Amino acid sequence: MASVSLFDKVVNLMEDRLNINSKRQELIASNIANIDTPGYVAKDISFEETLQEALKPRIHFITTDEKHMKPETPSEIVSKAVSNYKVKKTGPVDLETEMAKLARNNLEYQFIVTMLNKKFALLKMALTEGEK
Repeated sequence: MASVSLFDKVVNLMEDRLNINSKRQELIASNIANIDTPGYVAKDISFEETLQEALKPRIHFITTDEKHMKPETPSEIVSKAVSNYKVKKTGPVDLETEMAKLARNNLEYQFIVTMLNKKFALLKMALTEGEK
């Protein structure tokens, strides 16, 4: 019998995305705070690049015995990549660019939170309707 998880892979991916957005928010705030620091170079991270790196083709193992190590699922690979994200240097700090990144990052974060709220509302509805 397959195990049923209360939180599916989509929720796990949304959590990973929120974690990257939180880290990106910190980097953007640091860039803005250091705008007048001589020699400071702006930093950034990208969820899309992190995701692409995580999903690059890798060696696939076939298990023939239950004692063999299980291959990682795509969501496990993404989770690991998110926790090991790479910060890239983007050049001198430009306030307008950083403010645009901040606005976009905030919109993305709010969108994911809204989607999570809707998913949990559907779960709640399914549980309460099942009682009837």
